[in-house]
Amino acid sequence: MSFDLNAAVGDVAWSTTSNTTFAAVTSDGKVFVYDLHENKHEPMCEQKIVRKAKLTKIAFNPKHPIILVGDDRGCVTSLKLSPNLRKGNNDPSRLEALVEVALKGEE
Repeated sequence: MSFDLNAAVGDVAWSTTSNTTFAAVTSDGKVFVYDLHENKHEPMCEQKIVRKAKLTKIAFNPKHPIILVGDDRGCVTSLKLSPNLRKGNNDPSRLEALVEVALKGEE
């Protein structure tokens, strides 16, 4: 399974509340949030948050629906996740099933 974000990827992080959700930041200033349980091919959210800076770091808050994004100009932006991106489910069988399907597709 791979994801083409059409720009250099600065960082990727798994959600702390859902083991099928991750986010990535790119050099063109965009944040992408994927939930593999909902859609394995398209992001649940894609948003440009800076114009001229390159995003270099992303981190999920372990208790609240917030992510922090850092850029190459020394700025940190706090983003609150929308309700449809807040689903918390850390059932290991969900991720195991997705990995199994992905591996079968690569054979």
